[in-house]
Amino acid sequence: MRLHPTVLQVPLALLCAALVACSQQPDPGPSDPPVGADADPEEADESSPPPEDEQPETPVGWATEPAPADDEGDGDTEASGEPEDGGGVTGGGDADPVTATDADELSAHLEEDGPLVVELQGAIELDGDVQVPSDTTLVASDEGAALTGGGLVVDGADNVVLTGLSFDADGTAVAVRGGASNVWVHRSTFTGDDGTLLEIADGADHVTVAWNRFTEAASALTIGGADDEPGALHVTVHHNHFDGTAGHHPRARNAEHVHVFNNYFRSNGEYGVESAHASNVLAEGNYFQNSELSVTPDEDEPGNIEARDNLLVDTPQPEIRGEVPDPPYVYELDPTTEVPDLVADGAGVPE
Repeated sequence: MRLHPTVLQVPLALLCAALVACSQQPDPGPSDPPVGADADPEEADESSPPPEDEQPETPVGWATEPAPADDEGDGDTEASGEPEDGGGVTGGGDADPVTATDADELSAHLEEDGPLVVELQGAIELDGDVQVPSDTTLVASDEGAALTGGGLVVDGADNVVLTGLSFDADGTAVAVRGGASNVWVHRSTFTGDDGTLLEIADGADHVTVAWNRFTEAASALTIGGADDEPGALHVTVHHNHFDGTAGHHPRARNAEHVHVFNNYFRSNGEYGVESAHASNVLAEGNYFQNSELSVTPDEDEPGNIEARDNLLVDTPQPEIRGEVPDPPYVYELDPTTEVPDLVADGAGVPE
């Protein structure tokens, strides 16, 4: 169940003075404490970046939920290294890491039997798409690690972690498709011009996209397509910095449930979040600054979309439609007023 900390809304007069508009349904009144304000400071917030002396981060959101095959008792949890209940995403887990310094080494490692932990070192130019198998972690071994040219494809794989990577892509940097499940895309930086930087479609399910930075692209993140069958595409998008990208943050089509929370949207020329083709999208605790549009259903093929506790600066009010259920997993919202500093400092690969 979702945690429900009491919520404090900044009085309307103060918001107007600060040129900030709240988008929230409903308004609980000014006497309640702020979102997350009553959390115990000694307890680690799953969403916020941990101090360096704490344990490594764990995913929050749909990637932590059991994959559909595990719900039916068909998942091979022993092979994947997942918890016995089938939930969570661990990638290569505690496997001894190997290093890749060029595209040939990377491809060779990814053809080995898993679990796999592959550390990327230096700039690696990919010649086309590289397939990422199940039970794999790809992680940067230094701040100079970067992937250029081609992209990574998680096609039908289960239990994959992509973290700390820099992408300068000619097209799509990462594609999660073909029924892939339990995938965590984390702490990475996406830059490019043509195509969508991150695409989740074709029956992919139980994916979390967290603490990434998207920049210099017309399309940041798409979830689903016009031909996707309903019932899959459970995706969480939290604490990402959509920095000057035009649209698709995300655009959801035929998605069963997309949860977009505590993201920082800045100078987005088209729109922030769009729900299309009967998708169900919940947008809460996000900060929109100087964006053309915050939250909207598609005009021609609308989906359901709810907006709660978002803050808008020089950005029009959201357009909502229908009702969207709360997600089943535990998460905590950071105070929306803190999102710009929190996300700008913590999202993406450190510069």
